[in-house]
Amino acid sequence: MDYDYEELIEDLTRGREIEFIYNNEHYYIGCGTGKFMFWKFHDSTSEIIGENVEDLLQKVKLDGKPIMDVWGLIKIDTVF
Repeated sequence: MDYDYEELIEDLTRGREIEFIYNNEHYYIGCGTGKFMFWKFHDSTSEIIGENVEDLLQKVKLDGKPIMDVWGLIKIDTVF
């Protein structure tokens, strides 16, 4: 799936939910139950909640880097 970072931001802003794979790990990012959330599957301690899309994306780090910096290594699994 050819899906760029700007599409991620647009979809999150619209309330969509995205599942993706990074370093063979599965992740979720989206606006579920009215909150902007991120987590790694099967790791309840990884949950991050943001006040809005920008806040969430600033808080989320993969290998210590923002999602934008590792975007080329991310494989989109599902967009809801």
